[in-house]
Amino acid sequence: MAGGASSLDGKLLVVAIDFGTAYSGYAFSFRNDYRLDPLKIEINHWTGEGAQTMSSKAPSSVLLNPDKTFHSFGYQAEEEYASLVENGKYQDWFFFTKIKMRLLYKEKISRTDTIEDECGKTMPGLTILSFIIGHLKADLYKKLSLRGLLVRDEDIIWVLTVPAIWSDAAKQLTREATEQAGIKSGDMTFVYEPEAAALYCRLQKLHAINDATSKSDGKGDTALERGRKVLVFDMGGGTTDISVIDIKSEKEIHIVERASGGPFGGTHINEKFCQWLDEVFGAENMNKFKTEHRADYMQFIRDFEQKKRPIDPKEDKSLFLQIPTALKQLAENTWKCKLEDHFSKPESQYPCVQVKKRGKLFFPSSFLVEHFILPISKIVLEDMERILKKHGDISSVLAVGGLAQSAAMTTEIRKYAKDIPVFVPFDSSVAVLNGAVLYGHDNNVIKARVCKHSYGIQTMRPFEKGDDEKKKVKQEGKVWCKHCFRALYHAGDMIKLGDVNSYELEEYFNEEGRKNKQFQPIRCILFRSESENPRYVTDKGCEEGGIIEIEVPENGFPVHYECTVELEFAGTEIIARLKDDQGIKTIRVNFLN
Repeated sequence: MAGGASSLDGKLLVVAIDFGTAYSGYAFSFRNDYRLDPLKIEINHWTGEGAQTMSSKAPSSVLLNPDKTFHSFGYQAEEEYASLVENGKYQDWFFFTKIKMRLLYKEKISRTDTIEDECGKTMPGLTILSFIIGHLKADLYKKLSLRGLLVRDEDIIWVLTVPAIWSDAAKQLTREATEQAGIKSGDMTFVYEPEAAALYCRLQKLHAINDATSKSDGKGDTALERGRKVLVFDMGGGTTDISVIDIKSEKEIHIVERASGGPFGGTHINEKFCQWLDEVFGAENMNKFKTEHRADYMQFIRDFEQKKRPIDPKEDKSLFLQIPTALKQLAENTWKCKLEDHFSKPESQYPCVQVKKRGKLFFPSSFLVEHFILPISKIVLEDMERILKKHGDISSVLAVGGLAQSAAMTTEIRKYAKDIPVFVPFDSSVAVLNGAVLYGHDNNVIKARVCKHSYGIQTMRPFEKGDDEKKKVKQEGKVWCKHCFRALYHAGDMIKLGDVNSYELEEYFNEEGRKNKQFQPIRCILFRSESENPRYVTDKGCEEGGIIEIEVPENGFPVHYECTVELEFAGTEIIARLKDDQGIKTIRVNFLN
């Protein structure tokens, strides 16, 4: 199913998994329900804090037993770990958070990469990913079984959401983790998060979408319909993705701008807040509070989460957070005075911060916006502004993701969008998840995508005037230029679904030094560059993107071997196919170190 060229024949159910930096969840719909009402999608709900909390996503936290086997996920993992910490029994356990951000956004990704848990102990990231996906799969089967529904593996198509800015290596590692979790590769596909959100929102009537600009574009319900171009601003916990969607018709969507954005999201705002708490209460006090009173610490951060979302930058209100008793006592023991006395001192470096009786920390909402939200948003908003200028015919901006629920963020988007209306779905935090289910039912609706990079192979060609003299070589009486980049796709190319590009490969094994290579795989390096027209594979910014591998036939390669390698780029993953005298088959492209 890789690349979006699959069929739902024989499948009963589409299940989407949204694995996020901060929160994860899944949703599903049956094929018969989809035919009657595409928006009849069921989202799993998670409970925590002794069933006090219910949400559509659970924290992306994993707890492993001391023997490195899976123990729990989400709220259960956080609560169990908090109990272990407070009882001093956590040292041999493994607790992981922010896995996606720490594992899948590195420049070089390997399947042997490890990540550290809260105490610095390491585990293979691939294993942790497979534990999460495996748990979500098991939870689905459990919930369906409680309804009396017996569903088999072969009845399900799985869709995993991924940031549009992800590398090929990040997608490959995630696919391998999914396979380890017991999901067959042919039964799973990826969907880019902003594309999924657009698929979902275009099926909704605009009366179900909040116009964050409080303006109308005069087009009624057509803002997300045929003939319109929409910029999708997807703000999650770990990343912000920006894509431009051109809605050609009900059954045809084109992605007309290379995905951009960056690792900036809601968790970064929380991290800024935690760094500020270190300054305010002292890093040593905060570390002790986090370690010895883990449950109180987690609740303190969740309280901040709730406070930051409704802030309206047009109204500078006084906000407060209840300081946990344990943190209050730690700070007062350190400073030898009451908390309110400490913050009322003239020399206090936080004159806008006040602590009043009963341990409430007060500060103006403008302080939170200025110090925590704006520094995170500026980089990606400037990127959005660049794209809006490039595409002068964008009719609207669609803001989705958990951070889109922040009034402060949508206000900033509004400033950069200027006269272009900005729409925020009421259920923006699950728009991607719902859209992923829709994509699973009809993954051919996205007919074309802009190629993010230039891809090519290394070749030699006749030396030309202007070529690098250092690359000149002579062979068989001819002068050649080595290390040349032979482009298969150029960055910015619009590639339609089903389009392929190919290159011919010819190998001779009759020379004495090459006879042994008849029984070794043929490997060809796929180079990648952000430049539209790289000249050499040694150009700055040009790097090895992956390796195309042709497996050895049962009796080895013939002395003279000829083949054609086809590459298809229109989907979310690169597909390679081999054509030779044995027929046509899909071959592997390895992007992992």
